[in-house]
Amino acid sequence: MPTDSVSSQRGAQRDIVIADANQPVAVKMIDVAVLATRGKSAARHRWQPTMTWLESHIANSRFMLHPLTLDEMANAVEQLKVDFVITNPGQAVQLGRQFDLSWLATMTSHTGESQTNSIGSALVVRRDSPYYSVEQLYGKPLSAVASNAFGGYLSLRHHLISQGFDANAFFSRVRFLGFPIDASLYQLRDKHIEAAVVPACLLESMVTDGLLEDNYRVIQSRSPAYFPCQVTSELYPNWSFAKTQRASNELAKQMSQALLAMPAESEAAIAARASGWTSPVSLLAIDKLYQELNMHPLHLPWWQEAFIWLDDNQQWGWLLFVTLVLLNGYHFWLEYCFNRNKKQLEQALHRLKHNGELLEHAQRVAIVGELGTSVAHEINQPLAAIRNYTEAGLLRIAKQRPLEDLVPVLEKIQHQVERVDNIVHRLRTMIKKHAAEKKFIDINQLIIDTMELLDFRLTKLEIPYRLSLQTSLPLCYIDPIGLQQVLVNLVTNAIDACVSAQHTDVTWQPEIVIESHYQDNVLTLTVSDNGIGISAEQAAATQAFVSTKTQGLGLGLAICRDVIEDHAGQMSLSPIAPHGCKVTIVIPVSLPQ
Repeated sequence: MPTDSVSSQRGAQRDIVIADANQPVAVKMIDVAVLATRGKSAARHRWQPTMTWLESHIANSRFMLHPLTLDEMANAVEQLKVDFVITNPGQAVQLGRQFDLSWLATMTSHTGESQTNSIGSALVVRRDSPYYSVEQLYGKPLSAVASNAFGGYLSLRHHLISQGFDANAFFSRVRFLGFPIDASLYQLRDKHIEAAVVPACLLESMVTDGLLEDNYRVIQSRSPAYFPCQVTSELYPNWSFAKTQRASNELAKQMSQALLAMPAESEAAIAARASGWTSPVSLLAIDKLYQELNMHPLHLPWWQEAFIWLDDNQQWGWLLFVTLVLLNGYHFWLEYCFNRNKKQLEQALHRLKHNGELLEHAQRVAIVGELGTSVAHEINQPLAAIRNYTEAGLLRIAKQRPLEDLVPVLEKIQHQVERVDNIVHRLRTMIKKHAAEKKFIDINQLIIDTMELLDFRLTKLEIPYRLSLQTSLPLCYIDPIGLQQVLVNLVTNAIDACVSAQHTDVTWQPEIVIESHYQDNVLTLTVSDNGIGISAEQAAATQAFVSTKTQGLGLGLAICRDVIEDHAGQMSLSPIAPHGCKVTIVIPVSLPQ
């Protein structure tokens, strides 16, 4: 009786003694494993007649059929649990290149020409499906038997790669359903997937058996004229019959003779859907397929091949090892040097930033020194007024005038005190050593305050100035001290240019113009004069220690440039015809939210 279990007994076949009327007869029990692609019941129905045929041609034998899955088949061969195996060409190569198998015969089919080539893959869709090409099925849900199934997956994958398709993208949503392979077509019928990858002739067989309606088609069918089924991939040799180490050579010879003697009209051939058996055919095409897919059983992992190469080339291996050690040591030394230089660079940048702040502070102090006369004059004026108002108040008190007469005097004194306080505040702000601190301020008011600091010098030198300030200018987020230092520098340079021009042209009238403009989050400030002017080469003199003045150090415009660049802005100089200079400052600013 057939059984699903596989004996673990090794060595010769099991013998069963059957008592006869005259003498006992020893019957050999022979275990045959078969790949159950459509389930164990279907496998018994297909292959049990072949077992019966073998029993009729080999005396005193009993053949036990064992339908197995791919993994069960490999385990049975490795553990020598069976005497013979019947399997497809894909697994035949996988098993034959790993274990000691002897191939007895290859199954033939009713195809006339190339009778042994009948294994391949069919890409099946529903007849009403909108898909007619492989490209249209990229990324769609598909089904297949298993990742190592030859006719139900690997042969189609190899075909797609050989045709230039991206097999990984095509099978990105594949579902491996395992045996029985009928499940793939049932999933397609129930619309759980868009296409099924199945062995060739499975669709026609299920339709013929009444398991499916004829509502399917095969994508890009390339069936030869002699082949009765639709197939998408190339065709490969048919199923093979092989002997394991457990079976004897004498029994294998008898098996080969019995299989080759099977006629096409026999019950065993009809049940197996074959025309019989022939001598073993070459499986070279299967070997090449596995090699191109990097799945050949003799293909070692890269790390094993590397160890083999190192064992055969020890001198090169030691050279490679020493090189790697030296490269790693060199890498760590470079990393150490980099970290050391990085720290030194950070320290240098910190010192440079600190020295830059000291330089800006020193320049502001120098500017205040230059403005000393103006400051003294501005403070003397309100102090003299306070003295006069105080004497007037004392005189009124001496004359016992009403207290109401003292109120206007006291108010005037208070106004002059506030004036002095504003002057001192502006000077303290100007001379203050600070890190850049940005805040929202009124640009126009900053310009007015700056010009008040320079007003005495401008008046003394009889140089008029004009403010052209855009009204309703929004508050801008900038560094007020830095920007005021820039304005003082530029206006001072304009004054010097006008003074120099007065020495060469007595009929000329000097003028300085300061403008402000705001549009699209961009603040534009210009300081223009009609002084001695500059050349195109001098217009680029914003680098440190480059000056257009005979006594200048060239630090003023360089500091101005650094302040403007700290605001992500730009400063440019341009000559004015016939003589003069225009400085333009462009700063992108943020507005209060």
